[in-house]
Amino acid sequence: MCEATEPAAAEKPKPRTVALMVFDGVELLDFAGPAEVFIVAGQQCPLKTFTVGPSREAIKTMGGIAIIPDHSFEDAPQADILVIPGGNLQGAGTAGVKWIKRSAEKAEVVMSVCFGAFLLADAELLDGIPATTHHLGIAGLKRRAPRCQVQENKRFVDSGKILTTAGVTAGIDGSLHLLQRLYGKEVADWTSQYWMEHHPATTPATDAEKTK
Repeated sequence: MCEATEPAAAEKPKPRTVALMVFDGVELLDFAGPAEVFIVAGQQCPLKTFTVGPSREAIKTMGGIAIIPDHSFEDAPQADILVIPGGNLQGAGTAGVKWIKRSAEKAEVVMSVCFGAFLLADAELLDGIPATTHHLGIAGLKRRAPRCQVQENKRFVDSGKILTTAGVTAGIDGSLHLLQRLYGKEVADWTSQYWMEHHPATTPATDAEKTK
């Protein structure tokens, strides 16, 4: 089931790791939604998911839910996929932005959810590419990242290495889109419909996506 193209029967799908950023004031569903997608898909594909925070001490989400990160920004292993959520972005701090910038260099995909796009802007990852965020943050993102082609009324925007999504639940749709891109429609459909009972929204392909 788990294949991005049509490899030889003996060829195995590529194992990948997914790092979910967390910090004090993080929006819970921004990272929990994508986490559910990748954890469930891990039953079909070689995906390993873990959280990364300022330290290994517990953090609290916007709603007061306590989360203990698996790794800190300093000791986290390099991941193939980075998930950068929104919330109270001050909780990410300078150390968080540095971790994003450092980890993005070797990551295959960096995905932001909601106001997490502002952290990508601070890490200088949005220059010259299309991107989106929560509808309440569109004007602010244009100011924060003047060289970014900020897109309105998009559930998610796939610019290749950088994938940005709109508010909160859009992170689930962006994750399912990425899952399909990496492992195929069958895996994405099994994850979203059979297991999660979620029917994702779709966004027309960007120019960057059409040329891949």
